[in-house]
Amino acid sequence: MEQLDDLRITLLITLSILLVGVLYKRFKRKVLARDLPAPLHAELIGLQVEYHPARLRVEVSMPARQELHPRLVTREHKPLHAWSTLTLAAGDHAFELVLPPMEPGEHYFELATSTQRTVRLFRLLP
Repeated sequence: MEQLDDLRITLLITLSILLVGVLYKRFKRKVLARDLPAPLHAELIGLQVEYHPARLRVEVSMPARQELHPRLVTREHKPLHAWSTLTLAAGDHAFELVLPPMEPGEHYFELATSTQRTVRLFRLLP
């Protein structure tokens, strides 16, 4: 009988410690998900089409030094044209990208970093 009492006490202590551990992990995960701020990303402020020659004027706000990967994509997000990678410091920046020969109409511009993608629609007029 003494062995069963020892086993019961051991199981109660072990299960109590396990329950406290599981509850702590769940609490920590919920607190981090609610209170931890999301990482700041590059923000595409403006996208304008300029003509003669046709080019895109892109305005971005950078929270930190990052690489930007600008490209044109289809409606299904398949790449059409890519420009060289830009490395920009923190702050607001404006730059121009020369458009390849394209048909007039609706097109999609994608600006990607290592952690995000932003796609915007623009219209190219004849």
